[in-house]
Amino acid sequence: MYIGNMTDPRFAPAFAYVHPVFWPWLWLQLWAIAKYQKETGQHFLLRITRYGSVHLKYASDRPKPKPKNLYKYEAPAVPAWERPALGSDLPIEFAKDTQPFILNALTDALHATIAELRTAYREPAPNTS
Repeated sequence: MYIGNMTDPRFAPAFAYVHPVFWPWLWLQLWAIAKYQKETGQHFLLRITRYGSVHLKYASDRPKPKPKNLYKYEAPAVPAWERPALGSDLPIEFAKDTQPFILNALTDALHATIAELRTAYREPAPNTS
């Protein structure tokens, strides 16, 4: 039950049940519950006494809060392979000059490793009999 507006006719039975002397106490408790309900989104089943005391009998589960700022991936305007300096602290001039050097060093190391593997596997297998 949402207790947002205290002049709502739905609350007339509650005020009719409570003695008029205790209406301010009832109103204060309903106001506090309404404020808490608005913050959390929970619903409550209330029990009200003749003296204006409000007892919470049951409370619903709290709805899961929605994140305030959802992360959305935005693709970069320039791909990383076109401008590697964007992904590091490396100056772009240095990156352009060293790119061929780095690629050449990597290909040389790969060719050396492949050459070693070829020589190791070209020999006939040892006779283990």
